[in-house]
Amino acid sequence: MEHIVKIEPNGVLTIPEEYRQILGIAAGDEVTLHLEGNKLIIFSPLDPVKFAQAMVRRYTAPRTQSMVDELIAERRQEAARE
Repeated sequence: MEHIVKIEPNGVLTIPEEYRQILGIAAGDEVTLHLEGNKLIIFSPLDPVKFAQAMVRRYTAPRTQSMVDELIAERRQEAARE
């Protein structure tokens, strides 16, 4: 599904009604924006996993390694010491 929209001079982007309905977005709702290369990704509040990840990301320092990989490495080090 693709739709071309204009960016207004003040930076406003209008999301087509059909997209808002599919994503479950209403006026006043908050969405999470993620920039990946040259792609802007919009996470709706209906995607609870992505929404939770975005919320946690706000409060954690930028990482070069995933938190899961870091936890697994820590557990392996602890197991090796036992």
